[in-house]
Amino acid sequence: MQRFYIQGQKLWENFSLNKAHEVYYQLTKVLRSYAWDQLVFFDGEKQVDYSYKISNISWAEVDFEYIWEIEKNSENSFDLVLYQAMPSKLSKLEYIVQKAVEVGYTQFVFFKSERSQKLVLSDKKIERLRKIIVEAVEQSGRNRLPELIVEDKIDFPQNNEQNLNIVFHTVDKSSQSLKDIEINSKNINIFVWPEGWFSASEVSKFESLWYKKSYLGDRILRCETVSSVVWFFISESLH
Repeated sequence: MQRFYIQGQKLWENFSLNKAHEVYYQLTKVLRSYAWDQLVFFDGEKQVDYSYKISNISWAEVDFEYIWEIEKNSENSFDLVLYQAMPSKLSKLEYIVQKAVEVGYTQFVFFKSERSQKLVLSDKKIERLRKIIVEAVEQSGRNRLPELIVEDKIDFPQNNEQNLNIVFHTVDKSSQSLKDIEINSKNINIFVWPEGWFSASEVSKFESLWYKKSYLGDRILRCETVSSVVWFFISESLH
């Protein structure tokens, strides 16, 4: 059943959308929907899906008849924030966002590290990334929309009882295997390298903040692969 994120509607009563609305276009031009087809709406905040059927389709609008609501448990009980050093291509950012939304990340912070290659994110490109987030939430069955933040320079979060900060880095004497790090926080921030890894000065900065340093074994992963691999390990550790 098709799911659609929608804002500004009271999702417990009948309503209509006119032809200017994107959902109207998707239903009439892409999906070729008919009257009495069923679909689901959600608001991006509550863990509830709202089931509707199409009661009428015309050239000007689509009318929806409310059926029932379905309480969900689509989100985990902890927050996992991805601090991703900017990669070299927009296509990599799009891949990272799509896959990380599907597995369950709650926020993305893209920042320029010392070894990030030049990648200018215009307002149009950032809006494209937000659209990918919505599409991935719709497809994956999640109900919460992860937040997207893009910064040139960021204030790194403090390491305390509320935050567990893990930097993924090459193997050195002070790095740990991820399985050896105790995962018991409700707010977990992970930091992933760009192409070329983090610089020595950046590693020193992380060390001064008492971040955990970890590696994922001897096989070197692409920066766009790391977040999905880490998610599954942390998710299993907290269940």
